[in-house]
Amino acid sequence: MILRRGLKLRTQWWLIAIVTSLLVAGLTMDRTMMRIDNLIYDHLLQASFSASSSLTSKPILLVEIDDESIQRLGRWPWSRATHAALIDRLSAGRPKAIAYDVLFTEAGDPNDDRLLGQSAAGSPIFFPMLPAVTAKEGSAAAALMPIDPIRVAAAGVGYATIDPDADGVVRSATTMAGAQGQWHHLMGLVAGFGAGREVTDARARLIPFSGGQGRWPEVSAASVLAGEVPPELLQDKIILVGATASGLGSRYPTPTGSVMSGLEIEAYLLQGMRDGAMIRPAGLWPCLALALLPLWALMVLLGPVRRLPALANFALCAAVVLGSCVAALMFWRLWLPPGAALTGLAIAYPLWGWRQLAVIEQFMRAQLERLDHEPSLVPQAEPSRRERGVAYTIRLLRAAITRDREMRHFLTDRLDQLPDATLVLDLQGRIVMANAAAHTLFASIGGPIDGTASAAALLQRFRQTGSGDAVPFPPSGEGSAMCEVQVEQARFFLIGMAAQTSTEGARVGWVIRFVDISEAKSAQRQRDDFVQLLTHDMRSPQASILAVLETASPDRISAQDSVAIRHYAESTLRLADEFVQLARAENLEYALAEVELGDMLMDAIDDLWPQSKAKSIDIVTRGDEPLLVMGERSLLTRALGNVIGNAIKYSPQGTTITCALHGETRGDGTSWAHCAITDQGPGMDADLRMTIFERFRRGPVGLGPKTSGAGLGLSFVHTVVVRHHGEIECESEPGRGTTFTFSLPSTTECERIRAQVS
Repeated sequence: MILRRGLKLRTQWWLIAIVTSLLVAGLTMDRTMMRIDNLIYDHLLQASFSASSSLTSKPILLVEIDDESIQRLGRWPWSRATHAALIDRLSAGRPKAIAYDVLFTEAGDPNDDRLLGQSAAGSPIFFPMLPAVTAKEGSAAAALMPIDPIRVAAAGVGYATIDPDADGVVRSATTMAGAQGQWHHLMGLVAGFGAGREVTDARARLIPFSGGQGRWPEVSAASVLAGEVPPELLQDKIILVGATASGLGSRYPTPTGSVMSGLEIEAYLLQGMRDGAMIRPAGLWPCLALALLPLWALMVLLGPVRRLPALANFALCAAVVLGSCVAALMFWRLWLPPGAALTGLAIAYPLWGWRQLAVIEQFMRAQLERLDHEPSLVPQAEPSRRERGVAYTIRLLRAAITRDREMRHFLTDRLDQLPDATLVLDLQGRIVMANAAAHTLFASIGGPIDGTASAAALLQRFRQTGSGDAVPFPPSGEGSAMCEVQVEQARFFLIGMAAQTSTEGARVGWVIRFVDISEAKSAQRQRDDFVQLLTHDMRSPQASILAVLETASPDRISAQDSVAIRHYAESTLRLADEFVQLARAENLEYALAEVELGDMLMDAIDDLWPQSKAKSIDIVTRGDEPLLVMGERSLLTRALGNVIGNAIKYSPQGTTITCALHGETRGDGTSWAHCAITDQGPGMDADLRMTIFERFRRGPVGLGPKTSGAGLGLSFVHTVVVRHHGEIECESEPGRGTTFTFSLPSTTECERIRAQVS
């Protein structure tokens, strides 16, 4: 039943994860969450750029055709002679560039047009054009250009269209348009001119608005014409000229929460292009990654590897989503919309919690029903009649709690049957109860327990391991305490003390248990000695020998002796390393993950490339189908490397080693992944094949080259494969080479095996 409940819960976990992932992917691709994304973006933009630099340090100046200019110079449109005079005034201040955002697409008075062209020729000035939406796409007539005198004199001509988003807020701009990107944005031309480079990025970019810092430096066009603006204010500035008067200039809402004129928006666009600070909207794949990775992380944290409370996991994943958005926006100028990701988390978290509670309630009810119908060691009421609903489950739980209380009371009478020595004490440390194991223990270490014995006196017979101090009673602090003690040279105990409380929670005494750990300590000491032998007593002297050989002068040690000493030292180090690796393969808990057998094979081949190249041995791989297995990557890679390394050692120079990969579905329906490693070495006889995977068994002797080794490599291989529920076979004949075949269950087969084991 436990397996069935676990399978049901896992099935629902996968179902929720997959369905939620599909939903989130759909929300990401069709931008359903755009309103939420825009809302988050607007707030992040205001927070991120609220501390922008002061406007006086920005080399941009706005010359506005505002209400004051209309009042002083007359109604719009002005004569082109007036515009020519304004351009002359601006040019006299020697600005870096002038962007004149006023359309001159229709011919006017020839003299005024010529005068305007002459004024424009005297400074680096840029004029706007008007894209014609009715023109054929890609044709040269797809835009209304300025009149000839202006177009010839202008430093550049580009479009200056502002396109708000669907909610009417201006957030982005495109620097190039047209079928082949032949139209440059006016601000892109100005930015490229001022920075000495051409801005040709045709993708839409988000404008880096400054939040809450006021406006750009601005002057009235009438003030410029009247000579009221000092030339120093214009010098080395990029001047934007445009209409901002009421009813004449357009105004748009922006992410900063304020409404700006088109001229101000163009100023922010220009500054972003000049500084390379335009914000890039992320593409589809980064958005899908942001949406799906936190979702799967939440599902994993809520399911297979749960370590924190569910709400903490949800908050952590949501914080990761928002933190990723903020980090990308601040450090990489990249906007990752978080709406779909947060929606997925908000759906998966309660949905999985609901299904968990439903399955747990069903499981608990079934278990409580079984407990209610089982015979008890203490008298119980009649089993509850089967009903439905939560009230029935609560009644079963209440009955189980009552039974548990009675059982605990019953077990106190069976204390004497416990195998460990146990003492029950009152608050003063007087012995209230001692089981048979306690009497036997204290009789063997100095005297039996009598009616006057106290815990403090009995504990004086023990000394804490390491310090030699007596065991204090009562223990310091609240709750339980535990310490390791020694009573004789080879007898060790683990003493645990726990406070005993009444049903009201008041402390009424102590319970002390003595666990004999002498055998465990002896095993630990032997294991420590073994590790010490490998890690220090064997490795350190050999490493020192190698160090001496590296630093010794040639006249102190002959070359022949040096080679021999190095050989023996390196052999000892390899032996120690092989012992450690074999112990790791036999004893450590494997961290299984889905890995590809071909990838691990290639890693092993790459690691052994120097050895194979030194002997001019070619390693050929066959089979390119993906073979997924559940395994511990480092151990499997080392196992493959051991077999290939043996093939290299025992193969003659100039031969070939073949590594063949293939999958198999056996007659019982199980799926397996195979890797066959074949060499052209001397081979081996049948007797050696039967024992080749045992410890300290070496390869063929007398048939091939003499090689070094301890005979632990293939034992390591066999251990790793068997612990992965796999098989390894050896096929060989003298003089015909050897083939080792790895057989590992596929991913689905591993899941089935683990389910059976659990």
